[in-house]
Amino acid sequence: MFVGNEPEPSFTATSGLHGSTIVVQASGELDHYHTPILRAELSKVWRAAPSKTIILDLSALTFCDSSGIGELLQARHNGQIRGFRLILTGIQGNLARRLNLAGLTQVFEIFPSVTEALEATAC
Repeated sequence: MFVGNEPEPSFTATSGLHGSTIVVQASGELDHYHTPILRAELSKVWRAAPSKTIILDLSALTFCDSSGIGELLQARHNGQIRGFRLILTGIQGNLARRLNLAGLTQVFEIFPSVTEALEATAC
């Protein structure tokens, strides 16, 4: 649905601290219209993170198009140049299929859940 010329908000990205690790929760449809929301949240995180590990929880995504995947790749690149470890969690459905088809499951560090990612970073 549109409000004026802009799509109605159907994507959110929020972050919270779990110990010394920031977890960014992405929810809704990550598409061309909504990638700037994720980019803005990650930009805040890059500046304020108390550790060099960021977990991006995608378990609440309902859709991800090629623009969204491009944004995830850009986030990975931005993290690398800043010395961050970016972990994706909760990959499922449409996004899992797209990442598998493109061979990107070998590019990203992926864990099934935030809990498992946090446990892995504690080692």
